[in-house]
Amino acid sequence: MGLNGKLWRLAIVTGIAQFAMSIWTWQFAIFLQEAPVSLEPWQMGLTFSMGTLAAIIGYPLSGFVSDIVGRRITMALALVPMFTGLLLLSLLPVWPMLLFSYPLVLFGWSFILIISRAVPADELAAHHGQDAPRKFMMVVMPAYLVDGLCPIAGGLLLEFGYRPEFLFQLAAMGTLVAFAATLIFVRETLSTDNLRQARAHVIVSPRALGTDFWKFSTSMLGFYACWGLAIPYLGPLCVTEWGVDTTTYGFTWSAFSLTTALLSYTASGVATRRTKPALMLGLIGNCIIVGAFSLGSGILLMLLLNILWATPVVFWICGERTLIVQGVGPEMKGRSLGTFQFMMSMTTLFAASGGALIWSFTGSLRTLWGIASVLGFVFVIVAGLGVRATGREGQSQGAKSGPNPLGTTEQVSY
Repeated sequence: MGLNGKLWRLAIVTGIAQFAMSIWTWQFAIFLQEAPVSLEPWQMGLTFSMGTLAAIIGYPLSGFVSDIVGRRITMALALVPMFTGLLLLSLLPVWPMLLFSYPLVLFGWSFILIISRAVPADELAAHHGQDAPRKFMMVVMPAYLVDGLCPIAGGLLLEFGYRPEFLFQLAAMGTLVAFAATLIFVRETLSTDNLRQARAHVIVSPRALGTDFWKFSTSMLGFYACWGLAIPYLGPLCVTEWGVDTTTYGFTWSAFSLTTALLSYTASGVATRRTKPALMLGLIGNCIIVGAFSLGSGILLMLLLNILWATPVVFWICGERTLIVQGVGPEMKGRSLGTFQFMMSMTTLFAASGGALIWSFTGSLRTLWGIASVLGFVFVIVAGLGVRATGREGQSQGAKSGPNPLGTTEQVSY
């Protein structure tokens, strides 16, 4: 399957941590919209934006911390704020407490996301970058499998009469299991030499990440802004304007994640051979699916769209994460991943609130998703120019230019 023992350990523990998110996130927007919480669109937008802000803080901090103290300890520490936030969501799911508890969860989760990318980046650096897209994808394959099963389990629990707050309680218990599993099973992948070099260069120039990193990152900003306009409101769109019930919506979510898990090995192999074209096909495919959600209706079409959505998502993940770390020194990979997510999240910080304003102004989530799709196609062109401007596939900046600016030699949510 393309993974060694260290990466399989990480993949399994990441899957456990994914449970703590997936058991409740699939219906969170619906939960906020319905009684007794009953938030207005602007309150929902502000809640999502505050969560994004917390993640914005967490992404670069997680990359920095994991480069300094190691991946394993950082991953374990991240589960502490997740547990606290989930416990508060289960006990006090009220406004404005949601503006604190939800961001706390996302702050911890941002660390997990970066570590799940930094560890395979470490292993790729140690093994000369072979099969990078496949390794990045297969590490998160168990997480997508869990993400596919959780909405089914959560939907059934709701059908059996359990309150959504019970899902938060299950998630909190999941973080405790993930914490223990991290300490027991995860192995450190950042070498002693790279840790020492990272600690010796706590403050670094942006130039240390290389020109290819900045070309690619800046070209992706617009696309992420369009994505952030609409994606937080997928649940309300499906339940209100598509007319499906919450449990059925959860099943279609499961279809997407399970298909993604099944396609992980095959589709990542395609992306390994043609990384840049795969990334562009992934971005274009996402725009098409978003546009289709603005037009269609009915359970069967929703199920079909979620199944079809899996392929462009796999291409997107594989291509993006490979290009982020391409040419970045081994002691800087955590910071490159964190910096990229920081930049992308900055664009989506106000996107969720902007989407809520469009929803309020037009009175239609379909219109919001249509606007996001059209704008997305525009920014795919910008992303294509940025991808084209980066170095040749498989050739790292370090290999071309020798020592990097730090004096050392020598790549998405999911």
